[in-house]
Amino acid sequence: MPVMGSGGYDRAMGLLLGATTTVHRILHTVSGGRWARRFPGGAVVVWLTVPGRRSGEPRTTPLLAARESAAADAAWVVAGSNGGQSKVPAWVFNARAATTGWLEVDGQRFEVAVTEVTDPGERERCYSLLVGVWRWFDGYARRTAGVREIPVFRLTPGQGSLPAPA
Repeated sequence: MPVMGSGGYDRAMGLLLGATTTVHRILHTVSGGRWARRFPGGAVVVWLTVPGRRSGEPRTTPLLAARESAAADAAWVVAGSNGGQSKVPAWVFNARAATTGWLEVDGQRFEVAVTEVTDPGERERCYSLLVGVWRWFDGYARRTAGVREIPVFRLTPGQGSLPAPA
């Protein structure tokens, strides 16, 4: 695979991620959310819905995630790795503009507080949780080193006041 930061890597990874996301969306829709709940290797696929920062319309993105602990009310951690591409994924800008959103995990949907993890030590700890569930996250961080820092978000379950997205 071409080196990160090169047009070749970004094109190849962009096509791969686009195809993977499309397949996940189709399987999720066709099965009513029963299929594609795990990525190959067992990583959990969550569906984050936040308002579009410009349109205000709900935008839903499938993401690999890790739990912060085994507690039933534990927060989830996700990252805007974009497969190690030099470009930040579009969903990150919506998440940064949102304070709350909806998360679907294994067919259960609940409101979450959306917080970008900016403290360097805490960000590293959260990112290591993601590496623990999907080893490729480590390579994404290496590929983006010196180009961009991969944004990390904590999605904390809470009592909802947002209307559930359709």
